[in-house]
Amino acid sequence: MAHPGSSQYTYVDLGDDILVAVARLDGGGICNSGLVGLEPGGMVFDSGLTTRAARDLREAFELRFHRSPSLVANSHRHMDHILGNGAFAGLPIWGTRRTREILLERFDALSAELRREQLENDIRELEAQRSEARTDPARADFDLFIQITRALLNSAEEARIIPPDQTFESHLPLVGRAGAELRSFGSGHTEADAVLFLSRERVLCTGDLALVGVQPSMGSGHPRHWLEVLDELDRLGAERIIPGHGPVAGPEAIDETRRYVTAVLEAAEAPPTRPLPGPLRPWEGSLSLRENLRFVRDWLARTGDRP
Repeated sequence: MAHPGSSQYTYVDLGDDILVAVARLDGGGICNSGLVGLEPGGMVFDSGLTTRAARDLREAFELRFHRSPSLVANSHRHMDHILGNGAFAGLPIWGTRRTREILLERFDALSAELRREQLENDIRELEAQRSEARTDPARADFDLFIQITRALLNSAEEARIIPPDQTFESHLPLVGRAGAELRSFGSGHTEADAVLFLSRERVLCTGDLALVGVQPSMGSGHPRHWLEVLDELDRLGAERIIPGHGPVAGPEAIDETRRYVTAVLEAAEAPPTRPLPGPLRPWEGSLSLRENLRFVRDWLARTGDRP
């Protein structure tokens, strides 16, 4: 089965009506998406950063399944997972209740971030900061941030916040496919993350609860409860993991993310002069690690949450 050439995604066919869109680093999708056939339609799990990328997802779905998708789901509220919703006008969009609430609460502020003049200013600031960066990891982080912002700028006329209009709390069986369900275990990467689990095929779309080769962002959720959520994901017994970012993997993707989150907590609780724990050393010097440590230290000070 041939899939369309795309500057946004590389497609991985897992069989049994499961197609994975792995976001290209130089594209406008940014996050991975899961395309799953249901009867009589199907689901797009995470719609990507731009409507241009989301239209690629829709085309790939129609070519693979010979029908149109019938619903969309968002794993969480971050814009690289929801801004493609506009390419699926008229379809129900599912997410957790809390995800919808937060997007509605922050609608005006988030919409302001998507204005062309704001994005142009953001790019200028990022380029200036990149020119002052002293390490390759920091420059790589700035390159990624600039690329994401340029992708947004290139689709600024179409970019708009469309929150989920259908919500669930913890468990939603999907009609049209045995063993297909949306699950939420509460706060982890964000205040309320959702996953797609296909129990018959042992396939799990994790959103950003698990990633492969990419540092997770820890600035929106509950770092310690994230570890409990990862334990719950482990108990599902998935054999194939579709992470929010990075290539399709096995259960080791959950383990690797657990080691990272644990190491950030350990480093944040330790004196700043103590060397970083092993799982963090390959990331030392990157902006993402710095921001994660800053957030977790502030979070620990604010909440007093200690083991």
